[in-house]
Order: sequence, then C-alpha cells, then structure tokens
Amino acid sequence: MSRTYISLFSCAGVGCYGFKMNGFECVASNELLAPRIEVQKCNHKCKYESGYICGDATKPETHQRIYDEIAMWKEKEGLEQVDVVFATPPCQGMSTANYKKTDHEQIRNSLVVEAIKLIKGIHPKVFVFENVRAFMKSICTDLSGDDMLIKESIYKNLSEDYNIYWKVINFKDYGVPSSRPRTIVIGTSKELRHTTPLQLFPTRQNEILLRDSIGGFPRLAYCEKDKSDPFHFARPFPEYMLDWIKDLKEGETAFDNPDETKPYQLDKDGNKIVNKGAYMGNKYRRLIWDRPGACIATRSDIMSSQDTIHPCDNRVLSIRELMTLMTIPNSFQWTDHDSQLTVENSDEYLRDNEGNIRRCIGEAVPTQIGKDIAGKIKQMLDYEDYVKCGGGDNANNFYIAAHRCFGEILPQDAFAEIDKKKEEVENISVKVVGIRDFLVFVPQLISYYSHINSITIDVFSLTSEEEINLLSLLEKMNIGSNVHINIPERAAEFESYNMIVENGKCRHFFVTILGAKRPVKKTQADPLQLSLF
Repeated sequence: MSRTYISLFSCAGVGCYGFKMNGFECVASNELLAPRIEVQKCNHKCKYESGYICGDATKPETHQRIYDEIAMWKEKEGLEQVDVVFATPPCQGMSTANYKKTDHEQIRNSLVVEAIKLIKGIHPKVFVFENVRAFMKSICTDLSGDDMLIKESIYKNLSEDYNIYWKVINFKDYGVPSSRPRTIVIGTSKELRHTTPLQLFPTRQNEILLRDSIGGFPRLAYCEKDKSDPFHFARPFPEYMLDWIKDLKEGETAFDNPDETKPYQLDKDGNKIVNKGAYMGNKYRRLIWDRPGACIATRSDIMSSQDTIHPCDNRVLSIRELMTLMTIPNSFQWTDHDSQLTVENSDEYLRDNEGNIRRCIGEAVPTQIGKDIAGKIKQMLDYEDYVKCGGGDNANNFYIAAHRCFGEILPQDAFAEIDKKKEEVENISVKVVGIRDFLVFVPQLISYYSHINSITIDVFSLTSEEEINLLSLLEKMNIGSNVHINIPERAAEFESYNMIVENGKCRHFFVTILGAKRPVKKTQADPLQLSLF
C-alpha cells in the first residue's frame, strides 16, 4: 500500500503536490473555500471524491467527515494508520505573549487548535505544521479554554505521544528561488524507534538567484504575451503608471523618483496626492537579478504590492514566473481545462481564474518544500518497515543501506542529547569517533545546524571496510550544501573542534560567539545545559 497523508487547511494543494510526487495517497483534504478544492480536484489529489472535504474546520461535522473517510480507507484499502497529517492553519491574527489582537483574530489563531484536536484523534505516525515566522510565539485558545502560546499548546497536547522539534527557516536556503521565512514544526510518533523530527526537515541548498530561475523567460513589453506560453504575459495596468517605474534600476522603488513621477492618488477634487509613509518601502520596487526572489504575496498582480516588479521589464511578474519561484511544476493544473488553454483563448481564462491563481500561489507552501519533507518521511517509514518486517529492496535508501552494512540505527537517544538552545555560531567543526556515532548523530546534527554557513565533520576510528562502506553510503546521503565530511588520517588539535561525538555523547563544545572562540562545558546537573567557563 502507498504511503498516506491527510491535508488540513490545504488551500490549492501546492505544497501537497510534493507528497503526490513522492507517491503518497491523500486520504482526506480539508479546505474552506470551494474554488481551491476545485484546483485540488484538477490535480487528482484524492483517490475518492469523498476525500475532498470543503468545510469549516471548527465544525464537528467537518471533523466527522475526515474520520469517516479514514474509516472507509480502513475498510476498502486496508489502511492501518495514517502516515502523515500536514497542516497549514490560517494564523492571520499574530500576537506575542505581550500583545493581543482582536477577538476575531484570536479565533483565527485558534484554528491551529482544531488541527491539534484532529492530530490527537487521527494519531498519525508524523505530523507537520507549516506557518509564518511568528507562529509558535502567537497566542491561541487551547483545548482547555486557556489562552497560551501556540508552542505551549502543541507541546501540552502532543508531546506525550510525539517527539517534537521546530525551527524557523527561510525557504530560499532550501531549494526555493524566493525568500519565504517560515516556521516548520514536525512531530514523530514515539512508537517510531528509528525516526526523529530532525531527520525530516528540508535539506540545505545553495541559493538560487532570480537570474538563474526566471532569467531565461522571454522579455515582455507593455501588455505583451509570450507567443508559446499563456501563463507568461505582461499584465495590463494604467499606462500613466509607466512613468513611475520605467527608469527604475534594480532594487529601486518609485518613491525614489522626483515628486513629479512618484506614485500618487487623486483626491475628491482631482488633485494629485503623492503617497507617503514608511510602509511604502517595498511597494513599486524593482526586483534584483542577482538575489533570490522576494517573498511572494497574494496581491502579486499589482505594482503597489510588495516587490512585484520584474528586474528589467516594466510589469509585474507573470504567473509562470511566480510558479517557478514557488517551485510549482508545469504539470500542476489550475483548472480542468488547462490542457485546452492557448495564448489565443487565454483572455477569458485569465479573466475568470487569474485572481484565484495568484492568491493561491501567494498563500502556498512551495512544492519543493513539501516534496523534500515527504521524501524524507517516506525514507524513514520505509526503514521502520524494513527493520520490523525485513525484506524490501530500496537501493537508494540511506538508512536501509547503512543497516545492511552496520546494523540497526536507533537515533532517539541522540535526539534527546542534542540541546534545543541554538548558539550564535556561523561555522562549526565536529569530530566524530566511530561509524555508529556517525550514523546516529550526524544526520540530525546536519539538520539541527542547517541554518549556519558551514559544517565540517571529521570521522575517525574506522576500519578499512567501514571506510569503504561509509564512502559508498555518502552517495546516498543528501547532506546539504553547507556540509563537508572528511575521513582524515589524524585528528586536528582538540581546540579546533566545536564538538566531539563519541560513545553516544556530544562530549565537548567550543562555541564561536561574535567571532571569538570560547570554550564551554556541560554542567553535571544537566548534561544538555551548556555553561561558559
């Protein structure tokens, strides 16, 4: 049977498409807005029509429809347990512990609690939350009725059954050609003895510049259409606005212009009023070729939104360019008649669908992120099954290949060993003694430190056979663009390493703070707590 998942607050299913690309079957997909459910149907997301659950997630009947779908899969498909719940609850009323928004915003934040409630009821092997940077520091109304941080609510309700880890990452560092700082929360069932959350986060990749991602698309003049791609076109706008943007260099905004060519509005008497205010900083701003794209918003159709103007053309980015910047493949369908779409008949299509498409792109999880996480979940669950049942043949699975060479890999103790407190480091150097500690610790350390510039890992005390097998395994291990693994003949001086991993422990740390190397040690009271000496 294929791997399975349930998608909550799924929008158009852009991020979920990455699960589909990894062979996952969607048991149920919940989304409030019908036009977005229709997009999911165009991409054949669910096997059964009843799996598309358009409804309010706060309603008991919506929850029941999800549970009914799971029951039907158990009866028809032999489903034993849902593998993944992937949730992206709306969280528009962001508030920290010291600042509360309106009651309406508070209720919106509490949609995350509906997801928590469903995770508790479904009990998947893995759950994933994706949301904005401030997600875990925002306030929600918990199942208990008390207001608390979303972080506290997640841990309070789910940590008994799940190992949980979360981090804020910018997707531009993980294979997406546009900036998108987001929070990822991953929980893995404690019943999974060989899997931890750190093994499932996206892999660090080199930044992709705007020039390399969309620079190859045809240039477009005012209102021009690409002759071969109906999704690549220069969206019309009032021609008088051309004076506001035509002379802008990369990175400049129309508010840098002389007053006569700054963006303006007309008052009730027809007088021009120049727009002013600090909030105008990224409006009417031209993008920069040699940087990743800016964060894509829902109003990518207008120049007065954030960073929407092409680096050299006088237009906003086209739908095809936006899809590329969000790693949405060309195979993704927006309507059930995309296959009949041509440049010649595109006007009516865009009149009916462009707004929905741009909004869906602006609210989406990039497909690459969903694909990366789904691929890692599949790898680990396949390994869990391999250890439990034996057999199976997946030559590209790093953990199965490592097990065949070196035996069972149990990473949960290592997960508990890794301190949650992130240090202010830019680069780390790690000494690993022995193949077992490499297999248990290194994949998690790489994930834990994926945000830093460079991770250098020296591996020692290997037999000749272990060294040969490790070199072969590294070809199957997606280690990340910031990682360098060496098998040197002798160790460097002790002080050269930030961390030494030996005998199942992270024994010594030397943390670089503000450019200066300072030694630290673990206290006896708490082996995970670091203290300067």
